Amino acid sequence: MPIRRKWRQWWQERSERERRILALWAAALAVLALWFGVCAPLLHRIAVLETRVPELEARLNLMRAQPSAAKSAAGAAARPPGDLRSVLYAQLAEHAISAELRALSSTRVEMRLPEMPIGEALDALEILRERTGARVAVFSARSDASSPGTALIVAELERDS
Repeated sequence: MPIRRKWRQWWQERSERERRILALWAAALAVLALWFGVCAPLLHRIAVLETRVPELEARLNLMRAQPSAAKSAAGAAARPPGDLRSVLYAQLAEHAISAELRALSSTRVEMRLPEMPIGEALDALEILRERTGARVAVFSARSDASSPGTALIVAELERDS
C-alpha cells in the first residue's frame, strides 16, 4: 500500500479532537522551525551588518581619499620607482600575500586578493596604499554565506605618474 494511502487511513482513524491537536502541534513545529531556521539567523546577520558596514565604509572612504598636498609631496619622494604593478608585486612578496595583479596601465592596476578575513584584507590594502603612494580607485568585496567573516576583494589602485 502506498505511503500516502497509509497516511490518509491513519489520519482518518484519529478522532476529530486528536486531529485538531496534531494539526496544532504541526503548525507550532512549523512556526518554530521557520523562526530558528530562517528568521533568527537572518536577524542576527542583519544586526552584524548594521554595525560592520558603516565601519568598513569609513575605512574605504579613508583609503579613497586623495592625500593632502603636503603628504603627496612627501610621499612622492619616498614612493618606490617603477610601474605600479612591479611595486605592488614587491610589496606583496615582502608581506607574503598572494594576489592576482593585472596592469590596466603603468599607473593603474587591478588587484584580486584571495578570500580572507575582511579586516585583514583591508589592513593589507591600507599598507599597500601607503607604501606605494597609490590610492584605491575602485573597490569591491564579495562575501559568501558559507564563510561570513571572509571576503573576496577586488580593488583598482592608481597613482600619479
